[in-house]
Amino acid sequence: MSQDLYAVWKAKEQEQFEKIRATRPDLLERPQSPDPDLILGMIGVTFLPETRTRGYIRLYPQDFIVEELNKNGELISLSNATPFQDSEDRRTLFADLIKAGIAHHHALHDLYSTLGIEEGQLGYAGIKDSIALTAQRISLRGVTKEQAEGLSHPHIALRPVAYGSGALQVGDLEGNRFTITVRTEGDFNDALIDTLGTYGGYNFFGPQRFGLRVSSHRLGQKLLQGDLDGLLRMYFGQPGPFDIPLFREVRESLAAVYGDWERMLKIASFLPSSLGSEIKVLQALVREPKKTRAALSEIKDQVKLWQAAYGSWVLNRHLSRLIQAGGELPEELPLPLTPGGIPQGYVDLIDQDGTSDYEQAMSVFPFLQTTTKTIPTRLRAKNLAWEPIDEGVVMRFELGKGSYATSFLSHAFRLYEGLPIPSWVKGGEVDGLGVIGDGSVASWKERFKNVLVKRDPNKEKDEE
Repeated sequence: MSQDLYAVWKAKEQEQFEKIRATRPDLLERPQSPDPDLILGMIGVTFLPETRTRGYIRLYPQDFIVEELNKNGELISLSNATPFQDSEDRRTLFADLIKAGIAHHHALHDLYSTLGIEEGQLGYAGIKDSIALTAQRISLRGVTKEQAEGLSHPHIALRPVAYGSGALQVGDLEGNRFTITVRTEGDFNDALIDTLGTYGGYNFFGPQRFGLRVSSHRLGQKLLQGDLDGLLRMYFGQPGPFDIPLFREVRESLAAVYGDWERMLKIASFLPSSLGSEIKVLQALVREPKKTRAALSEIKDQVKLWQAAYGSWVLNRHLSRLIQAGGELPEELPLPLTPGGIPQGYVDLIDQDGTSDYEQAMSVFPFLQTTTKTIPTRLRAKNLAWEPIDEGVVMRFELGKGSYATSFLSHAFRLYEGLPIPSWVKGGEVDGLGVIGDGSVASWKERFKNVLVKRDPNKEKDEE
């Protein structure tokens, strides 16, 4: 979707929400905060200690700070900019991308549009969180230092670092450093934090891997069963267990007329931003009603995510039962969807799921691939530090690439986020960098003054 079209759809949807908020605000309100352990159980994680304290994250975007560690171990710091290095070779501009409160793909779309570049001219090493304040290195081909410095955007800043050659590739990083404010309900269990520092945690895939409807793994299961009709029925018409009433009603309306692609397209167009991907699939089905594979190929990235989420669910269940059985864990586990056969330990789960012929199901989508990768069973952080505050605790730690900060913290806290905000959450603004003694977010607070603000339930909605 072009950035111009996205902006139009976003504005149109916002108008709809304002009308609903004025007449039926109940349609935009979730009655209670989802229980984190219920969500973890849905994605196969069943081994975390019951003594964990309830904690809330991302009340402000700056409660969740992510600073990239590049492949040489250099920190892309929010507090300390790297001095600019000029070069006779100016084919590539390397710059720090600082973003706040914006999804990775939306930030990239805006950069393409604002800088007048194509997708292949921008390189990055990893994807950073949306509701957060983040810093990472990017490469820009055909962009000048002056263009980067002149960027004006409410959610994005570019900090030029050097001219040179080459381009960053996905995976060109060592990991990330996190500074996270956890707003706790009363006193927290510092013994669990000490245990995390000493022994680490278990390396499960966290909820963000499974989508806001907590259904990406189930969509992946349908995909790998070869049940594309069942997949489309679920994708369009099954509400998430924690959806606000408006989204639930729209999903149920889509389910009621499933197969009438034109009527479904009209219904989905009521939420042109939130259901943008669904609209792309429906538009393809209106053009060619019988070509479901071609329609799903319109959203290749999402289909890849469903496949990955299914594999993550299988691994989470297997890891959970290994932990609960006791004994020594293997250092690493293979990812479940390997070429040439199911890895030992996963056969019963995959048979139970009806996905044993996953290679055949994937073969009709050339963009889907199996993998021989393994992941460590332990999640170990470097340089763990923490400081208690009136609101709870500020946590600082480093994780290797591909590791989730929320998975790490879930060993010590039952993590809540999103809406509604629990009544026990203390709302004071916290400068996490200042608390830890590593600079301040003050300059970025000024730069992103309309973004680094407290969550406002009257202005927000949740949808994938």
